[in-house]
Amino acid sequence: MEGINLYWGILFHANLEGANLKGSNLQGADLKKANLANANLEGANLGRDNLGGSASLEGADLSDAHLRDTSLEGAIYDGKTLFPGGFDPRKAGMV
Repeated sequence: MEGINLYWGILFHANLEGANLKGSNLQGADLKKANLANANLEGANLGRDNLGGSASLEGADLSDAHLRDTSLEGAIYDGKTLFPGGFDPRKAGMV
């Protein structure tokens, strides 16, 4: 799925474990409780769109996800969102 356009896609509870989403557009996507463990999100855009919407990652599992050059500015997370070790969501601009 490299480079796929999932703009405002509904992926609630989706199992995307190990998926190759490199360079994909996920702006505004509903990824609540999605399994993105070990997914390749390198260069993907989960940040704000022109209308101010951004990806919803509440309860998502991003453990071991590849997040190099991933745009996460404004993406929404909560206390149940899992991140790769050492990842700082605030430093990435997430809210």
